Amino acid sequence: MIIMKTKIKSLLFAVIVCCGLTAVLTACSKDNTSDMALGGNCMVEELELNGQYKASINLEKRLLKVKVPVDFTQTGDMTITSLKISAGATANFKVGDHLNLQAEKALRVSNGDRIMDYRLSVRNDEAILKKFVLEGVMGAIDEDAKTVDISVTANSGIDLSNATFEVECSEDAVCYPASGTKGNFNEPFVITLTDNTAKSTYTVKVKLIEKPVALFVGEADNVEKLNNEEKAAAKWFTGNIPGAAYVSWKDIASGNISLDECKFVFFLRHCAAYGNYENFKTGEPDAMAAVPAMKQLWEKGVGFVLGRSAVNYAIALGAAPENAFPNNCWGSGGDGSDLMGDEPWRFSIFDTTHPLWQNLKKFPGAADNSICALDKNYTICNTTSQFHTWAPLNTVADVEALLGGRALIGHSEEVAGWELKSKDGNYGKGGIICIGSGLFDWHSPTEYTSNYHDNWGQVMLNAYDYLTK
Repeated sequence: MIIMKTKIKSLLFAVIVCCGLTAVLTACSKDNTSDMALGGNCMVEELELNGQYKASINLEKRLLKVKVPVDFTQTGDMTITSLKISAGATANFKVGDHLNLQAEKALRVSNGDRIMDYRLSVRNDEAILKKFVLEGVMGAIDEDAKTVDISVTANSGIDLSNATFEVECSEDAVCYPASGTKGNFNEPFVITLTDNTAKSTYTVKVKLIEKPVALFVGEADNVEKLNNEEKAAAKWFTGNIPGAAYVSWKDIASGNISLDECKFVFFLRHCAAYGNYENFKTGEPDAMAAVPAMKQLWEKGVGFVLGRSAVNYAIALGAAPENAFPNNCWGSGGDGSDLMGDEPWRFSIFDTTHPLWQNLKKFPGAADNSICALDKNYTICNTTSQFHTWAPLNTVADVEALLGGRALIGHSEEVAGWELKSKDGNYGKGGIICIGSGLFDWHSPTEYTSNYHDNWGQVMLNAYDYLTK
């Protein structure tokens, strides 16, 4: 009886569901089409503010951009004086509305059941230089003084009388002379940026460095021949560390560059990960040929930052034993494929009071020992050379004992960054910072808005002060 009742209930339920489904389908349409009105257009044909500022309309980006003079300050209260949209459509704003446009507003246009959202943005005319690169060497921009300072070594191979420059400027600004053209940089070189009512003039000065204070070293003859990851790091370095220059390992080994005033060296190697020190030595013959000169620098108190596969160079310098190479390595020399989402990857630090981690931008809600280093839409290549706590290195303390140093980045099961002592046995000035983490990344093949990625620049500035003073 119980079985029979169950079968009857199941049958009745099936009939009810079928009938209900048939009713729904019939209500939707007799010919399998929707009754939703989707035929109307939702185009914005014209928008004007304050009777004189018309929007440029980008349908692909759904962007209504209104440009106002450089000195315009009334964005907090602007009036819609003209708004033309598709026939039959309605909008959430109308002519006569007063809007606070200090931040973007969403303009929604509806026509029947079709809806389109547009971003309404008001932007002042702006002529600001964001980046200046001369033959692969990034310039240091002083926005207040409107100057660009570039330091190159005398043996850089750059013909300063006819050198190519590239610029990045604010969104609508135009540069003269144009980016990608040549100029004479043996004397101060002037470039002018304009954007309607905004105009800025910058003076570029090139300084020949006979004795660099800081070096970014690599295997290529010049910066432009480096892979994208190393190139990006080198350009940041030469543009942000005063007296810094790019030099090749061959220049150092041959004595073509003076090291008399050098007090800081940055070596970042992005390549197929090395599984041991012997493979590193075989794969980096130019860097190994320069070991005598580099070792001499370390022994006299020069600080080093070594990134990714370059962490093995600490062994070559004599700062760590030959068996103290990373035991957990992966990655290739490509641009990468891991795209950051809304919550970019973060790294954890062991000591929040360490000078390296000061003045960094924190990720909202993250723990005090968690630092975000990348941004949404950033693509990371993620080549990594770090230690995992596998036997016989069962703990972080075991890794530190092997290195003769202390852990900086990681957690209970890994050490992705570490610090080694100076030749005189102290941490700080003349020491070595090793960052093998894949998050120590400088180039993204995809576009992104730089926010947390700037933390790596701050870490490098902190490292420079910590290792040289």
